[in-house]
Amino acid sequence: MDALRLRFQNRERDDLVLTPGVHAIGHASDGRPCLVDHPDDALVQFCIDRRGAWLQLRDSAPGLHVNGRPVRRMAMLRAGDSVHIDGIELTLLGADPRPMPHSVPDVRAIDSRAVLRGVGGLHHGRCYSLDQSREIGRLVECDIRIDEPTFAERHARLEPHQDGVVLRDLGSADGTVVNGHSVRDALLRPGDQVAFGAQHRFVLESPLSGAPAAAPVLPMDEEIEFRSPSEPAPSPINSSMRRLPWLLLAALLLAGALTLLLLYGVR
Repeated sequence: MDALRLRFQNRERDDLVLTPGVHAIGHASDGRPCLVDHPDDALVQFCIDRRGAWLQLRDSAPGLHVNGRPVRRMAMLRAGDSVHIDGIELTLLGADPRPMPHSVPDVRAIDSRAVLRGVGGLHHGRCYSLDQSREIGRLVECDIRIDEPTFAERHARLEPHQDGVVLRDLGSADGTVVNGHSVRDALLRPGDQVAFGAQHRFVLESPLSGAPAAAPVLPMDEEIEFRSPSEPAPSPINSSMRRLPWLLLAALLLAGALTLLLLYGVR
């Protein structure tokens, strides 16, 4: 996974770089969040590896929110998420958005199965197909309507393209946020998070050819011990090996039951 960064909302401090591994976040002398070396000083730890990114909250730590939702123990993360720690807002930044292509779309090469799925705000849980251009704005005729007084009548347009989905600004005041970066125009790819305004969040999903396969996700019932950032992240193979004897035992019992049924069943 590409390096992620935690950025303070008002840029009062340098970004916290989250390279692959474990990163413990605690308090600096002024009470602001900062990277700490000792796990006992951590409020929350971020774990980054090829499977993705997630965070874990200490039992003794105060409440933490991701995109306005409280986190009790663990949460998976994606680039563009807003993380609140002790009232301090940080944004998880991914790679810079790709520039908008200037080539004319090849209709024959466009994958019509792309969808925009709401993950925050009034459109949470809803999906919008992107087999054709879709406009986002306050007007009733917009395909994705955000009825807020401060929202632009026509904020942006999403256009299918053989290389992904083109985001084109239509004259909004603040633009759009893609993976934590404020942009006007960009080329979106599967997995990109798009935020219109402060809370209307969407993720682009599509089985586009050539797109990287989704990395396996750590189940949320697997606890990660708080440890020093120098220690490697736990291997998913080890946890799978721990469950292997139970799977073998279940398979043997099932095979034995089938054998007895064949030998002594009703004839």
